[in-house]
This record gives sequence, structure tokens and C-alpha cells, in this order.
Amino acid sequence: MENPVLMLGGLCLDRYCLLNQFPVKGQDTLIQDTFERIGGCPINAAFTLKKFGLDPVLYSAVGAESIEKVQAFFHRNELPADGLFVIEDQKTGFCMILLDDQKERTFMTYRGCEGIFDPARIPALNYRACCLTGLYLIYGTDSENAVAYLHTFGADRELFFDPGPLCDQIDPDLLEKAMRLCTHLKVNEEEQRLLEQTLGRPLTAYFQYRMRAVVVTCGSRGAQLIQPEQTQSFPALPIKLADSNGAGDAFFAGYAASVLQGKPLAECMRIASACGALTAMTLGPHAEGGLKEILQLLQDAQISC
Repeated sequence: MENPVLMLGGLCLDRYCLLNQFPVKGQDTLIQDTFERIGGCPINAAFTLKKFGLDPVLYSAVGAESIEKVQAFFHRNELPADGLFVIEDQKTGFCMILLDDQKERTFMTYRGCEGIFDPARIPALNYRACCLTGLYLIYGTDSENAVAYLHTFGADRELFFDPGPLCDQIDPDLLEKAMRLCTHLKVNEEEQRLLEQTLGRPLTAYFQYRMRAVVVTCGSRGAQLIQPEQTQSFPALPIKLADSNGAGDAFFAGYAASVLQGKPLAECMRIASACGALTAMTLGPHAEGGLKEILQLLQDAQISC
């Protein structure tokens, strides 16, 4: 592998239920369709990293009951499976995704064996960077060991951190350690509020450590790039929304890939927005198309402005 990027976040199964509408509490509703995808934040991000010529290495334990379909999925999509390992007596976690006709989604997550961490199982490669998602930090001792490993990962490597919606369930001391290690932080507005509440100080306080930028996504209002010297706003691309699941992961990966390619951070933000938009136009967390489609979407949006 020429450009390996370590993905820490755990693999899970996305189980979709498509609904016309959510039921009133205690009542029933009809499920219009169901399907399953191999998912989890790091694998969603891996699809976008791959489009930029990077080699995402997803490190994750997988339950024996699902390893065959997971390996088939990796083979079919030409993703490296070197970082997968089987846990015989445990199950792979899953996320139940309820999606209504207004494209509103509700998640229910079951934690499985994907949080098990054994550094000896990480493929020995010359990683360019690490992408860390917050779900990986709610597995107790395993999460503590993962953050300890990142201390040895190297001060010359980028660490992209996406704490995710369960960031307030991360042990505050462990969260503090991760924040001091990361070089780029990606959050949405609610996650920013939860993080600052949990940490007891603004995210900008971490510029005194390794952090170079904080990226805040704001839904239809676009995104912000916060740096020590300035804050910039970037509009959202006009699209027809199909499903926002995975769009934040694609944004995260598009930003990370652009940073690793040495692009100015403002350009990284615009490319990231196109990556998120392309995924949001797709039902499911993985957008069809490659870098050509991402750049075309960005060009079309600039022409229409």
C-alpha cells in the first residue's frame, strides 16, 4: 500500500427500516422496506478516502456470525481487509436506522465486539494518518488502550477526530486525551455543544496542543472552518436530499483526504462539502461515483452561484 490511513472506529451493520411516518409512542406503523448495509463511521469514510487514491485500513473486530458477508463486501468493493479479525463468541454491533418519508432518521445502536482493541493486530504499515471516530471511545478499557496506542502513533502524523453524536457518553478524561492528540476536529453544532459541556471549555482551547482546525457542519446552512487566526463560513451545496446517513462521514473523509494532499484548508472544506452532498443524494451511507462526480458536483454548484 502506498498511502495507508488507519481507520479506528469499529465496523457495524446498518439495518434500515423505511417508514412513511414515525408512530405515536405506544402505537404502530408500517415498514415500507428493509435492507442491510455493511457500515459504521469508519467504513463510510473509507469509501470516500478510496476515491482520492488513499488506502483506508479499517481495524475492527468482527463477530463470527457476520465475517463471511463482511469479507465478501470488502472484496467486492476492493477495500483492504488486513485489519479485520474474528471474535468467535461475540456478535458484530449494529445500527438500526429508521428513515421516514421526510428523510428524518433515527438511530438505535447496539454495541458488539467491534470495540475490542489489540495493537498487535494492527497491520504494520507506514500510515500517513489516522481517522478516529468517537464511538470507539465508549468501550472502557479497550478504548483507553486505543488512545494509549495513539500516543505512540507519531507526532508527525495527522489525527482526524470525529467524536460523533454519543460524544457526551465518552469518559471525560479519555475524551480530553483524544482532544489533545487530534490535529483536525470535525463536529456538528449539537456535538460542539455537548463536547464543550463535557470538557468544560471551548473547543478553541485545544489550539494550544496539536489541533490545527475545528470544522463545524451546520446542515443546510453549510459549515464553518475555525482556525486560531480566523473563522470562515462555507455554504451548503444545493441538492435533492435522499438520505443524510453517511454524509457527515463522507464530509469528514473528503476533508481529511484533501488535507493529506496538501490543499489549503478552505479548498479542503469545499471538497468536503461536495463529498457530503454526493452521499446525501444516495439512499444508504455509500455514494456511487468517484472523484470525477465529486468534482463535477462542486463545479456545478460554483456555476450556479
